Amino acid sequence: MSLWQIHEDRFDPTPKKLHSQETVYTIGNGYFCTRGTFEEGFPGANPATLLYGVFDTVPIAGEELANAPDWLPLQLFVNGERFRLDRGQILEYQRTLDMASGVLHRSVRWESPGGVRLLITIERFASLADEHAGLIRYTVAVEQAEKEVEISLRASLNTAVGNYDLMHWEPVDQGHEDARLWLTSVTRGTGVELTQAMSFTSHAPGVYSEILDSDIAPAIRLQSTLAPGASLTAEKIVVMYTSRDGVEPLPTALSSLQQLVSTGYDTQLAHHQEAWQQFWRDEDILIEGDEVAQRGVRYNIYQLRINASLHDPRYSIAAKGLTGFGYRGHIFHDTEIFMLPFFIYTMPEVARNLVMYRYLTLPAARAKARKLGYEGAMYAWESTLSGEEMTPPAIIHPETGEIIPVPNALHEIHISASVAHAAWDYWRVSGDDEFMRDYGAEIVLSTALFWGSRVERNREKHTYEITNILGPDEWHEHVNNNAFTNVMARWNLSIALDVLRWLHNYAPEKASALERQLGLTDQHLALWRDIIQRIAIPQDPQSGLFEQFDGFFKLPPLDREKYRGRTTSYQGLLGVDEVQKYRIIKQADVLMLLTVLDQEFDLKTKRANWEYYYPITDHDYGSSLTPAFHVMLACELGRDQEAYDLFMKGNLVDLENLRGNTPEGIHAACCGAVWQAVVFGFAGLRVTEEKYTTQAHLPATWKRLAFSFLHRGKREFVDIRR
Repeated sequence: MSLWQIHEDRFDPTPKKLHSQETVYTIGNGYFCTRGTFEEGFPGANPATLLYGVFDTVPIAGEELANAPDWLPLQLFVNGERFRLDRGQILEYQRTLDMASGVLHRSVRWESPGGVRLLITIERFASLADEHAGLIRYTVAVEQAEKEVEISLRASLNTAVGNYDLMHWEPVDQGHEDARLWLTSVTRGTGVELTQAMSFTSHAPGVYSEILDSDIAPAIRLQSTLAPGASLTAEKIVVMYTSRDGVEPLPTALSSLQQLVSTGYDTQLAHHQEAWQQFWRDEDILIEGDEVAQRGVRYNIYQLRINASLHDPRYSIAAKGLTGFGYRGHIFHDTEIFMLPFFIYTMPEVARNLVMYRYLTLPAARAKARKLGYEGAMYAWESTLSGEEMTPPAIIHPETGEIIPVPNALHEIHISASVAHAAWDYWRVSGDDEFMRDYGAEIVLSTALFWGSRVERNREKHTYEITNILGPDEWHEHVNNNAFTNVMARWNLSIALDVLRWLHNYAPEKASALERQLGLTDQHLALWRDIIQRIAIPQDPQSGLFEQFDGFFKLPPLDREKYRGRTTSYQGLLGVDEVQKYRIIKQADVLMLLTVLDQEFDLKTKRANWEYYYPITDHDYGSSLTPAFHVMLACELGRDQEAYDLFMKGNLVDLENLRGNTPEGIHAACCGAVWQAVVFGFAGLRVTEEKYTTQAHLPATWKRLAFSFLHRGKREFVDIRR
């Protein structure tokens, strides 16, 4: 198997495997992603095509990405018998995702109930050269039959799909023009219009074509007869445009489809493959000596690419990207902390758009702060297009099945500092001064205003505190002075002062205008300086050990021997309330702080905190973010074997469904953490304004690690050999 391929040679129809592989074999291009369901369908499948930023309303959770009418359906009938993997007999099965070219291949040798033996080969792709196009090439060859067989191929657009049981699209019009068929639908709550235009053709002689109009599943049917040894190839081309694209969807889709059909499938495939080649030419990471790691890293990079738009700043990358229904397409700080660094160092134009999403949603962040009695901008824990808070008040716990309250919207407030860090980090690496002048400074100063109003003065201790919050370790709720939150707030205030000084020097008129706009006074600046000096940071000055939050050290340890062989998280075993009583944590919290603000802490501090917090973190079933994100710290501390073991847990989390929840969509933040683990961990890359350095910590079997990155507009190449 190629190091560029994800491959399976056996069909497993069990629901867990079926649905996780639907996620794994997703194709996409940043405008849309389509899960790896089968063209012919299968009972219990979860087909989904999710379009970047296309939402519809839902009860409780506000909005979710709306599963578009399915463009994949292509049904084959042989002498009237329908080809499906749960009928007849599968003699041979192969499926391969070629990441180098972004093409999904499948071949099935199948014998019909009537005894006709066929070889069916299918390839499909979401064009990286034309983000509105999805294409399928379908070939059926008769390998064994007593006489000529009747072949019927029916390609359709299917509106009978939803986000599980919730239907979002209402068909409003359908028709055909020449050999082009089209369907227009609209989201029921948000009113987004979508037109899908389709052609389905074959160049084989003696093929009869028929258009079947329908309000819910319009189709084109091809019919022919094939003798034993003969084959038939057909090509399905689908184009999708929405009212969010700034064009009239129907005429634009029909015109685009006509152009694609006239140039032909092979030409479109070649353009698509060239676009992927250009991407990999710059963004590949080469690992020699570890095939499993190499394949996994490329898969994670592939997923980062297909889930990000090149040009749309109105939306960002969701926790599950566009690959599944988990978290409903909502945006978390996963983007800023885990995914954004990949784009900052490889595709800064995308990184800029991802941070611009936070700029465009500043009005909602300000409104949330104002509603709760604070100044500045308080970002939503979960958001969509508007930036308004979309965190549901309660959910069904995925492990216990109990209904639990979700306090994150009001209490997991560190996201505002994460957004400020994203704007600063993009500026630091890219050198995009215009961005910081026009957009970034407003983000950084607005979040600083929030922290200045959110802290509470403790007059007895002469400190500032942040109480009743939720840190990155979400197993401990309503805590006081979470170290990650307090230090990030202090950093946010400090960098705001730096940015303001820079802005006064770089663009004094802009600085003055922004101060007036934000109502920023000398009193604010004096308060920020005082908070920076006196905010409560729970850290032992001698050892450097942070207490995760006030009272954490007083919690009893959990006897984990009782749970040896477990297959779920400690929260799932103990319950939401009980797990809070113990010194066991879901994911990196203090250790995340030492990684995000890497240059702020010395090795002594990092070592002391690693030794304390690493053993009490649930690396297997806590958070998928934990393993790969620990790697950077492990490498610095010389924990080479632990670094590699953690890395592979993150690297293979979706390919091997290690958490059991890959059916809900890929772990997009983990994809970004894997890239960071390789580049910042194993390669030890660090950059300043002037230069970059590396400090290699290659795993034992790795003979070479090579990649490139952009620093202030210049491409740099790193090639580390053992």
